[in-house]
Amino acid sequence: MAIEVGRMPALTPRVRRNWLPLLIAAVVIAVVAIAVPLFFQPTNLLNVGRQSAVVGVIAIGMTFVILTGGIDLSVGATLALTGVTTALFLDAGMVLPLAIVLSLLVGAGVGVLNGLGVARFGVQPFIMTLATMVAMQGLSLRLTNGGPKSFDNGDGFFTLMGSGDVLGIPGPFVIFLLVSVIGVLTLRYLPFGRFLYAIGGSLEAARLSGVRTSRTLVIAYAVSGLCAGLAGIMSAARLGVGDPTAGALSNLDAITAVVIGGTSLAGGIGGAVGTVFGALLLAVLANVLNLIGVSPFDQQIVKGAVILVAVLLAVQAVRRRKGGRS
Repeated sequence: MAIEVGRMPALTPRVRRNWLPLLIAAVVIAVVAIAVPLFFQPTNLLNVGRQSAVVGVIAIGMTFVILTGGIDLSVGATLALTGVTTALFLDAGMVLPLAIVLSLLVGAGVGVLNGLGVARFGVQPFIMTLATMVAMQGLSLRLTNGGPKSFDNGDGFFTLMGSGDVLGIPGPFVIFLLVSVIGVLTLRYLPFGRFLYAIGGSLEAARLSGVRTSRTLVIAYAVSGLCAGLAGIMSAARLGVGDPTAGALSNLDAITAVVIGGTSLAGGIGGAVGTVFGALLLAVLANVLNLIGVSPFDQQIVKGAVILVAVLLAVQAVRRRKGGRS
């Protein structure tokens, strides 16, 4: 079997087919948004960008894992854990840069643990990341005795990461854009990105072709954990506390953003550009539902319907892909 190393995902017919969920979601949400005049006010649009940032950063990391055919259910728990560790470090008097670096290492460490379980010990990604999700949730609750951990949020840069602005643009959204650019460049132009596509296309073929599959998988999960860690720091900066229950649904939101952005759950097809639009569409959907007064409970129903449609379309795309191979 030939490995499709080095292909440009945005240019292939398969990838164009996988943009269908994103296009359908965009059309539906655009129609609703036009019907709500308040949506296009500049302040509201900036709020949409701010609201998309945390999930968007997680989703970029999740894209790396899903491209290999895996999944990472632990990102929400990792977000909570790194938010808690950041609060504990700062409350203990640690300087901000060191607290951020150590919390990022905590996030990446969770990812490395997931990667080792999947690549070295052959544990299914769903089971491995489910186990770490439960463990990290318990660890966050243990470290805070079950309640939010407050800290002195007096640093201007830290405020910028959560609720500040850069030249009128929300700081969290700027971070999301920077992470997205790094993700796009990595997947498109670095050998590591091409290895991810190769593993997603066929793990065995990639291995036989000389790709160090175990190391690549570990790094992919580490990237996912690192992005979740960054999102946890951003969340703590915005809330002003380390909340052990934060990020409860972030893993599902991130997976949804990746799927409706055109990345195949079977791996090997997709990219970070689609994920960016997927995260933005989720934020637009939540914003529009708020503007038209839909209750939080009903919003979950609508979001679930969007996820279902996106997954069904993704499954159809996978079937067409397999049909094309047979």
